Amino acid sequence: MFGVTALALDRGIDIVVLLAGTRLSLWRQTYERMVEQLDAGEDGVAKVRRRLLCPTPDVVLSGVPTTLDSTYRLPSAQVRRKLSQRQPLIVVAMKQTDHLYALGRELRQSVFSEVARLDRAVHMLVLDDEADDGSVLDAVVEQSRGPLSPTLKQVPRAIADLWEPRSSGAPDNLFATYVGYTATPQANLLQEDHNPLAPRDFVISLRTPLDVGQPADPSNLDALRSSTFPEPNGIDSYYTGGEVYYDRGTGAGLCRELSGQADNDLADSIRAFLVAGAIRLHWASATDPTVMGPRSIRGVDFLLRDDVRAASPPTHSMLLHPSADIGAHFAAAEDVLVWAGVPDRSTARNLIESGNALLPHSLVAKMRGEEPLWEAWIDHYRSSSSAIATEFNVMNPRPIPDWPTVLHILETEVIPGTRVSVVNSDPGAEDRPEYKPVFDETTRRWRAATDLSTIFVSGNVMARGLTLEGMTTALFRRNSANPVADTQMQMQRWFGYRGEYIELCRMFATRQQIDLFGAYHDVDEALREGIAAKMAGAAPSPAVLHGMGFLATGKIASIGRVPLCPSAKPFVTIINDGQQPDPNAQLVAEVFSGPSSDVTVGRTVRGRALDRTLSLSEAADLLGILSFDSYAPGDESRLAELWQQVQARVDATLPLPAGTQFYQAPSPVDGTPSEPRFECPYAIAAYLRLWEACLTRAVRGLFVTGVPSGRWAMADLRAKVLHQPRFSVGIRYGDGDRITGGPLAGLGFDIRATQKGLNAQGNLDTTWGTNDPNAGPLDYRGDEFFDYYHRGEALPATAGTTSWRPQGAHGQILFYINKRPGQPHPVVAVGVCIPAGGPEQFAATRAGSLIAA
Repeated sequence: MFGVTALALDRGIDIVVLLAGTRLSLWRQTYERMVEQLDAGEDGVAKVRRRLLCPTPDVVLSGVPTTLDSTYRLPSAQVRRKLSQRQPLIVVAMKQTDHLYALGRELRQSVFSEVARLDRAVHMLVLDDEADDGSVLDAVVEQSRGPLSPTLKQVPRAIADLWEPRSSGAPDNLFATYVGYTATPQANLLQEDHNPLAPRDFVISLRTPLDVGQPADPSNLDALRSSTFPEPNGIDSYYTGGEVYYDRGTGAGLCRELSGQADNDLADSIRAFLVAGAIRLHWASATDPTVMGPRSIRGVDFLLRDDVRAASPPTHSMLLHPSADIGAHFAAAEDVLVWAGVPDRSTARNLIESGNALLPHSLVAKMRGEEPLWEAWIDHYRSSSSAIATEFNVMNPRPIPDWPTVLHILETEVIPGTRVSVVNSDPGAEDRPEYKPVFDETTRRWRAATDLSTIFVSGNVMARGLTLEGMTTALFRRNSANPVADTQMQMQRWFGYRGEYIELCRMFATRQQIDLFGAYHDVDEALREGIAAKMAGAAPSPAVLHGMGFLATGKIASIGRVPLCPSAKPFVTIINDGQQPDPNAQLVAEVFSGPSSDVTVGRTVRGRALDRTLSLSEAADLLGILSFDSYAPGDESRLAELWQQVQARVDATLPLPAGTQFYQAPSPVDGTPSEPRFECPYAIAAYLRLWEACLTRAVRGLFVTGVPSGRWAMADLRAKVLHQPRFSVGIRYGDGDRITGGPLAGLGFDIRATQKGLNAQGNLDTTWGTNDPNAGPLDYRGDEFFDYYHRGEALPATAGTTSWRPQGAHGQILFYINKRPGQPHPVVAVGVCIPAGGPEQFAATRAGSLIAA
């Protein structure tokens, strides 16, 4: 965001407004970074002359109470002078209704009139950090409320009022651009266009540095893009996000499953953190012997800020996230201190509220009594270092020191120099970490930052935007009965530029939560790949995805959830009317012109089955050429677009053969296309083509049917190829008359017609028919197991407990020749059984149905 701000200022933008989070802590953090990165240099006349900054640093950072009108005051004379001299106005505003309205009033009173005086265009750039937080409108929630309702969401409207106020007009020569930034854009992409902040002109996926991806080429805007780009400076400059933690770093053990014993898990995570801190301090002092430890530097003051920075150890942080409940944060912090040796909770609470809750010296004695538990982390980190070096081709990785070296640093510096801090909105807590040196107004000297080695206990405050510098360890105890991807993705504060010490990083969570985080990363990568493909060419708009056990976002009500797999046993209820010969009868006759056999159960011939089976692509081709007089959805429906989105992702993973088309629905000869249906032969065929394509591609955003936590991108593709299904093809006989005319009459075996009824729309009103779960070994269980009887196989052990056939089992295509009394010609119906183990996704859609029922 600051890079875009700098470029905009270089290009002569007149007004820049940075919307800096919905909390005071985030607002101040962004303001400090802006001052450091964009407004650097000594405060003085030269800095004042080159820009007008609002609010001033003494207002934002001093903590002295002031009114909002004073906070955002822009004196007209200064505004006039700056605009006439083409010097920028820079505003850093908190994204909260009262702050935004105060800023809007000041713009209208002091800025717009000066803009109108100018005989040139004036350009305003509004950059919205964390644009999914507060800036999203939900059409479904608001549609029943009047335009003056106080319950309407005000933040998006207050933001738009900055350049297009509802109470009065903006100057004709003011031109505004709004750009939103977020790591979790699900709600932004799903919201309806009635929100003035909804993306309209472009969506861009920003890339992060790693060792893979398309090289960045700023001179070629049409160059191929990927979510990462190769970073030539190596691992120290890598962004270590989900790709490292949940995919490529799994061999390094970066994610550690909780044991279920809360006390043991807490103790193990703290040991991991403290040992990692000792190792990092050893590395730092080996490079620069003047670096001090977190205990030694506490009592020292310095003449210059640069001196204290040079002497400070690397910042080292841990996050303990127990829940959203503020009370639980204090209780968890007390747990840490009591475990370390503080005598009781009352004493621990007093230490926390004093802001000086250092780990007690008694922890050193405790460590001496359980050294093997601490020393074990030396082996863990050495193993991680080796795995990281292998995965990321690191030459000469930093050696992990021996236990005596680490023990000495723990005793003398890390344990006595580490404090516990609660960060939340409670008055007894702190509002954010303090990583900057502190200037003592009394002594006129500098002291080291407060949080050089800190265990932070927090919840929602740390779950949105606040940066934890030097974070190596997270203990994530929070859980949700209804997990939401964008909300929990924001809680992953362990992501960041941590390549310098990634082998020392650990995230402790339950197996279920680790799997969820991995799945969030997978669907996020799928969305980024879709955006990159759209940026590069004519790819369809990217799809926002849910997961197997979670929603994409909770900020939009009534989101649809559309799978790819039509179900475990879809039955096509579309059927021709039988007034003319059914072309599908000719198709079935051609299929059964080859060798086939009777299927007999309990001395009754139930039907006929081909002696050979079909591959995935053959099964898709067979279903794809079925035709129906009343069903031609074409290739421009929302279902077709969904399949185009999926195909684009598959193609981006590994290019598909030229001419490949997953979804091949016929278009109407004339008239309006049919409303697409989910359980139709063309959607089923598309799914089978997708499955075959995915056998050689680790496609992001796809899950594995029948496997709750299975991600296709992490599946063993060799095993998938080995266990891909073959499809049996059969004809199920009914109790009707024998078929005596047409192509089905000359196959060499008699077909007795079924007599399935039709509903008012002309579709079948029955599907697979009866299913007898109590059928004995000589009895017929049901049509969905027809092919098992043909092969003489026992029914699957899961029959009756799940609708899915087991992974590696055969699939089935079962035809019914239907001829009701008085119907001139027989017509073909079809049901399909699909085994588990195939690819699946769940597209999130706006309110309304994507596909007809």
